[in-house]
Amino acid sequence: MRPTIVIDANPLISALMGGFSKEIIFNHHFEFITTDFTIKEIVKYLPYIAKKADVSEDFVKSLLDLIPVKVYEFKEYREKINEAKLLIKDKKDVDILALTLATGCLLWSNDKHFDGIKEIKLIKTKDFV
Repeated sequence: MRPTIVIDANPLISALMGGFSKEIIFNHHFEFITTDFTIKEIVKYLPYIAKKADVSEDFVKSLLDLIPVKVYEFKEYREKINEAKLLIKDKKDVDILALTLATGCLLWSNDKHFDGIKEIKLIKTKDFV
């Protein structure tokens, strides 16, 4: 059975830009999950990602659709939202933290806002090497 890992926006964006995260996501040793909120945030950055990668937005969108990640809706982790709000200040990180708390899975993020949160286990991209 493959371990399940909650994946934050920054490794997903890195994968879309051709970074090392892409190799991890597509190696099929792990199952990745994220929030609908996270996907919506990434979609907002599609123009930036496309420009940086020197490809079309449509191409980046098609790559995003190919990423093997299960997307959870708010209702699936809402019971942990208040706890997450108490643990982290950045509003954009509340949903992904709530999903992590609800599932008890590792969180893959390079975001420093998650450092020191004792209620979760955090993994960074460098930890996969």
